Amino acid sequence: MSDDEKTLNQQNHLSTGAYIVINILVFIVLKLGVSANEATESILEKFLTSATWLLVSGIFTKVINGQLSSQIKAVIVFWRIKETLPGCRAFSYFMDRDPRINPNVLQAKFGNLPSNPTEQNRLWYKIYKKHELKKSVEDAHKKFLLTRDLASLSFLGFGVLGISGYFMFANFYTWMIYTSTLLVTFLITSQAARNHGIKLVSNVLAEESSI
Repeated sequence: MSDDEKTLNQQNHLSTGAYIVINILVFIVLKLGVSANEATESILEKFLTSATWLLVSGIFTKVINGQLSSQIKAVIVFWRIKETLPGCRAFSYFMDRDPRINPNVLQAKFGNLPSNPTEQNRLWYKIYKKHELKKSVEDAHKKFLLTRDLASLSFLGFGVLGISGYFMFANFYTWMIYTSTLLVTFLITSQAARNHGIKLVSNVLAEESSI
């Protein structure tokens, strides 16, 4: 992980932390199944019991997400085993799909643009380093890192919280609705991460072809 990625991830830390807490709280509420007729003592007892299990699950999820490499997160987001990053298709695919990018300018600067995915990503990253502090690039990068981590957390949550809910929820229908929501959340966040990743690649090429 590069230094700039660490810095942007630190800026996103509050958002990812809030996302974990919200997921834990939703799980606790569904697990407790609190009704207005329950005594306060009973509610507290249930809450403390469930909170213990959910705290363990939440910490486990956060720790596992922290152990995931950028490559694994890219696999989760882009649903590709090889050449996962959008930079691997920067010149063969995305370059021609953004009207802001002038391929002729890029070819004049770098000669024949690579077609090999690895070489494409290397050249794109070289260009990125020239423009990483540009507002359009930095903003897209920050949003990509945030949604990438949220997608990874959603993927892990679908597994950890989904399985936990199967054994801890009293109502099977509630569990079905909950796990379906987790799946939809993962699909939405992974799509958002893909969009921001593609925007990052395109913004870098647009910046380079405009000078």
